[in-house]
Amino acid sequence: RLCQGQGAEPTAAPRTPRALQSGKRREGKPNSLDLTFHLLREFLEMSREERLAQKALSNKLLLQSIGK
Repeated sequence: RLCQGQGAEPTAAPRTPRALQSGKRREGKPNSLDLTFHLLREFLEMSREERLAQKALSNKLLLQSIGK
């Protein structure tokens, strides 16, 4: 405040993003909600990989049937 000119209003400290705040919590003991969302992310990733593999197989069979 002393370094600011007279009449200048003090600025608020920049807010930290939620992602950084949650990182502090994760350093400690994980709670059940963290585990739930971790499992959800894992299942979504597995589902995505399975869907991509099925799409690749479908595309491969389609190209084979066309004769390429």
